[in-house]
Amino acid sequence: MSRIIRGPIVDGEEIKAGPLNDRFTDFTQTNLNQFNTRDAAIDLPQFERSGQRGFMVPVATDTEIGEASLKHTTSVTLNGQITAPTTPYIIGDASPAPTVLGPLGVGLVNVTTDNVLRVYWHLNVRPKYTGSPWLESDTPSPVYDMDASGGGHQGVATWGTCWVIYLQWDITSPALTNWTEVPFQGDYRTAITGGVVGDALSDCTAASVVPAWITYSDADDRIVVGSPHNIGVPVGWRSVSGCYYYDASMAGEISTVYGLRLVAKGPMHPYNVGGVNYLVHQTAVSGDTGTDVQLEHTGGRLGIILQRLG
Repeated sequence: MSRIIRGPIVDGEEIKAGPLNDRFTDFTQTNLNQFNTRDAAIDLPQFERSGQRGFMVPVATDTEIGEASLKHTTSVTLNGQITAPTTPYIIGDASPAPTVLGPLGVGLVNVTTDNVLRVYWHLNVRPKYTGSPWLESDTPSPVYDMDASGGGHQGVATWGTCWVIYLQWDITSPALTNWTEVPFQGDYRTAITGGVVGDALSDCTAASVVPAWITYSDADDRIVVGSPHNIGVPVGWRSVSGCYYYDASMAGEISTVYGLRLVAKGPMHPYNVGGVNYLVHQTAVSGDTGTDVQLEHTGGRLGIILQRLG
């Protein structure tokens, strides 16, 4: 790019409007091109696309969800669900009251063929358990059957048991009374086989998982398990995050998204039958009252970006 060089005003130079204005004509550029302008100099979101007006990001908003407790002094405890299928827990505060993103204005979040809705979330969580719930008899089994060093066999946790946190929306009314799972996200209420209930992993596109526990086992090079066979690792507070993208090619145009929220179910476990991978309810490990396996959560955020395509 060319450099503009013009000297300062000197002593004795006559001050008139014409010469002063001429000093700025050097900076007037009427023929922008690839040689005198870089793309970094242009605020691209402010430019119009052919046939469409407005910003590349017409809507961006978020909200706090869960319990606002920076030091985790106040939390919400979710008990393991001992029946399936069952309704999910709604992520909210300790009141208890659900916390949602919405109600959004009519036509504010309008998903057409020209844009995509991007959703992001995170939540602070801490899984808890008492005893050795992985030794409970269940389908699918939460243990591997291993050879024990003293003879016989010993169950060792598969580490597959988890909580699932997933996304719902209301696209019918600002009253926010008609919550459904977003497209390609199941509700984990599908009967699979033999009383097993859940959904295929292909229907888990708006879900985040939290391990129900973390353990390890001592074993020699013959994979023979000694004692203790399951050693629990303390699991502290951590953040779980997720995202979901929706465009009109997935399930058609949406005139208005009025609200979004996160819900949770658990404990769940991976399961395979007929060559299909599932995430299914595992009720026995929850215990008779559901308190053998729990999930604590405090706060997080749920946000959206409506972005124009092209």
